[in-house]
Amino acid sequence: MLMSFRSHQGAVSRNHDFTGTGFIPLSIQKRVAADAKFRWSLNLIRDIGAIYSSIFLAAVAYGILMVLIALKLEFYVKNEILMSFSAATQIGAGVIFSRFLPSIGRKAGMLNSIYVGSIASVIAALMLYQYHGYFLWIITIFVLGTALFTCGVTRATIMIDLAPTHVRAMVISLGTMLVAVGNSIGSIVLGLMNTRESFTSFLVAAVFYLLSMLPLTRLKGIDSKVREEKKISIWRYIKNSPKIMFAGFSVSYAMSSASAFLIIYGIKIGMPQDQAAMLLSVLLFGTIFYIPIGYITDILNRRMLMISFATLSLFCAYLLSISKNEQEIYLLLFLMFGCLSGMKLPSVILINEKYKSTQRLAVNSAFSRVSLIGNVTGLLLTGVIMRSVGAGGLWISLMISLSLFLAFCLLNYLGKALRGELQLKNFSIFNQHESEQVQEI
Repeated sequence: MLMSFRSHQGAVSRNHDFTGTGFIPLSIQKRVAADAKFRWSLNLIRDIGAIYSSIFLAAVAYGILMVLIALKLEFYVKNEILMSFSAATQIGAGVIFSRFLPSIGRKAGMLNSIYVGSIASVIAALMLYQYHGYFLWIITIFVLGTALFTCGVTRATIMIDLAPTHVRAMVISLGTMLVAVGNSIGSIVLGLMNTRESFTSFLVAAVFYLLSMLPLTRLKGIDSKVREEKKISIWRYIKNSPKIMFAGFSVSYAMSSASAFLIIYGIKIGMPQDQAAMLLSVLLFGTIFYIPIGYITDILNRRMLMISFATLSLFCAYLLSISKNEQEIYLLLFLMFGCLSGMKLPSVILINEKYKSTQRLAVNSAFSRVSLIGNVTGLLLTGVIMRSVGAGGLWISLMISLSLFLAFCLLNYLGKALRGELQLKNFSIFNQHESEQVQEI
């Protein structure tokens, strides 16, 4: 059951609007009243718990499946280029389908979109058990990537829509942490079962995808249709929110590069294989930073946080490029993940608060598309740079991406200053709690 609740930056009535015109923004006076009257309710807590449960169960399923996919590729393909193409296909599926997701969500409803996507994930998981040639493998991976994108973006949209605005960053940070924790537990579950590449392993992954649908059944009262006021191209979103979109691109570029090449980097600098594998675990362990970052994002100026953490990420990458000590590398990787998280979380909050609730699925889809393009770009360019300059090319690649983001922010603010659009409050350390919602774009 959804209810009206507090919003510092443009509260939105959660009562369902049957007129087909979308959710109704409250006036400034009503917003202040809503702020004063907000109280957590048991129904709201249960609703958020339901979406958290669905996110976690789906993450466990993918944690199992991503290990199985790697094992299958290693056994049957044994070609690094084809293995990379398989990963790129899964990411590319989301880039392609992001164009159609808002339209499908509007026609079918968000919950139905998740149900269909989950069933498609089940079918794909079971089909991946048998390897019938690379062409059929790529088709199945494309279907899986499309299904995962649909479910992931739609679940995130529902979670953001449910979150009270004054703690939205904390709610999102917990949801993001559940994805990382679920992926980790998935690989642990697979190890405990000791079934490796048997059909049982794929079946367990499929069962978790089915289970992820069950908690959502209590959300029947949620708005079942996404009513966009107008169709807006991704370029309009980029034009109106360039720094936010660039932040999503840069973080995804850095994370995909680090995830794909950290183990290779470790081996190239002389680490034993088991210690090199630990580098990725240390990076992902930085997930714990999401909790404090979620808290401060609800309090401090989100744009300043985004830029400050980008600067810290750049500094960590630089230190990694010159560090030779193994313990220092572990510590810097751990800190860099926290800084990248601090760069990403404010951008997610900002992009959702800048647009109306009727555009939320569309703008999340656009933001995810830009982020996925960052993933693919990072995989390709970092590989080229490392091939040219060696292991240190990983950090050079990250520094280039982060430097470009910071340079763009500087030029953007300089342009605003020259046009007289920049105000002193834009640089305040605290969140101004003012609505920045774009009325028409």
